[in-house]
Amino acid sequence: MATNFITQGGVTQPGQRLGKGAVDALHVSEYASEVDGTVQNKSVMREFVNMKPITGTSTLTNDRVGEATLQAVGRGAQRPDPTGIEFANISVKVDTIILARDTMPLLDEFQSRIDVRMEMGKEHGKQLAKDFDQTLLLQGVKSAQKDDTGQPKGWVGGTTATYALADIDDGVKLLEAIEDLVTAMEEKEIDIEECALFLRPAQYQTLIRNPDLVDRDLSEGNGHRANRYIMKASGLPIVKTNRLFKTSTAARLGAGHEKLSNAANGYAYDVTTQDARCLALILHPKSLLAGETIPLTSKVYYVEQELQWFVDSYLSYGVTPNRADHTAALFLDSDWP
Repeated sequence: MATNFITQGGVTQPGQRLGKGAVDALHVSEYASEVDGTVQNKSVMREFVNMKPITGTSTLTNDRVGEATLQAVGRGAQRPDPTGIEFANISVKVDTIILARDTMPLLDEFQSRIDVRMEMGKEHGKQLAKDFDQTLLLQGVKSAQKDDTGQPKGWVGGTTATYALADIDDGVKLLEAIEDLVTAMEEKEIDIEECALFLRPAQYQTLIRNPDLVDRDLSEGNGHRANRYIMKASGLPIVKTNRLFKTSTAARLGAGHEKLSNAANGYAYDVTTQDARCLALILHPKSLLAGETIPLTSKVYYVEQELQWFVDSYLSYGVTPNRADHTAALFLDSDWP
């Protein structure tokens, strides 16, 4: 009888994990890491906001404590009455999965063309990162518009200002408006040390043209006009992103709604006309309350009935305004042209 050398010795299966188990185990892992890596590289909000895990429930709650009241007690005074401290809370509910799905009809093509797997991972990661950032930045814009209604004593609302569309390309006036926003926050005794300024590429470029920000004597080391970069404005690090909405949900989708919006949350993720006019946004990591039930997950699986491979990437999260007082936004006085 002929010897079966395959069963007797060291056949290399590059798809196995540590030479054991399923021969395609690493195929799935390689794809998943591509998605995760792409999201981490492409997202500007993933590391800025603390995503809290939501397990065993669908709702994440954050308590709020009001300020204490001081009293003056003189010699011989009667026992002072207690003043009390107000409490409140906010919550965010996770009830939707965001999914990216593709199918591959031929197993041989999927295994032999590694570039296809990588490109699918990159595209899934790119779209998930964009959607994630847009959602969080939108809630930041909404947070800036919150007032002190329903908040305990001592809490204040967000900071907003209006900017003329006619001055959108004026670097001097834009910087002055941002400085006024920051000053207004500081007047509320808000510590801006951890805040960041989020700008679209066009407004980022407008600030680069401001001689006070990119100047060898006045702002040494803050930027370089020839290399087109600037680090800070009004003491805040600048984050350049094109993921601030410029059109409302109604203008883009008609009677439709954003993916996370539904009747249960009051369509909280829809973009209003005012939201879409945001020109500049100042956020603090505490500005938003965010949580996820399903972290970014990627799977590759074969369905016999369909004779196809399915490639899925998905996550489930929710976000809502948290600390409006740590948030500010500059709005145009009319719609974008």
